[in-house]
Order: sequence, then structure tokens, then C-alpha cells
Amino acid sequence: MKWQPALFEKEVIENLLDTQFYDYVKRARTTDCQAELRRLLESGPPQWISDPHGLPLAEETDTHVCQLWYSSDYRLKGARLDGSYDGEERQQLWDELKQFIVVEGKEEGDDDEKANGDATNSK
Repeated sequence: MKWQPALFEKEVIENLLDTQFYDYVKRARTTDCQAELRRLLESGPPQWISDPHGLPLAEETDTHVCQLWYSSDYRLKGARLDGSYDGEERQQLWDELKQFIVVEGKEEGDDDEKANGDATNSK
């Protein structure tokens, strides 16, 4: 694990910490696109702040950001998302959200576009 500078300012980081988990759950519960739902559920409900552009991981082996350090006040802060679940609670939420996946009667295009080599979403 190696320290990596964030490409977002402190207020953006704080906003992500406060909202990223809740936004994920809302999107998973309200999306009408099966491909988006499958992408959201692929790795499960988030526990740690993440953004591939503003918070790039320092090493390929790193799985998530675990601590934040603010140079403005020299303090460390955990990178766990507000409201996020751990252990059995997280698994229960994940299982609940998986119930929204349509298995029978899938329509063409319901599968993840990445598998088809098309990065656009036509739904």
C-alpha cells in the first residue's frame, strides 16, 4: 500500500464519502437497465470511497483506498463510505438488490455491453 495524491479537492472527497454508498443503492433500486444493474452488482455494494479518475490506486495490487490524509490539517481519516455495510449486512443488501435482475424473458441488449465489445448504452 502506497500513498497516492487525490486529484479531487477535499470538499469533493467529503461529498463522495457522504453520498457514494447511498447513490449506489438508489441507482441499483431504480435503474431500468439490466446491463447497468449487472455492472453495479458485479462487485457488490461499495464500502470504500472510489473514483478511477480522482482517486487512482497507487498499485495494481491495491483493492481500495483505506485512508485519506488532508494536508490542510494533517489529519488521517478513514475512507469507509457513510452508511456502508460490512459482513452479513452487506451480503443481505447485495442479495436483496440481486432480486431486481431479470433472468427469464431477458431482452436483447440486457446483458452487459462490455461483453459484446460495445461500451455505449442504448437503453
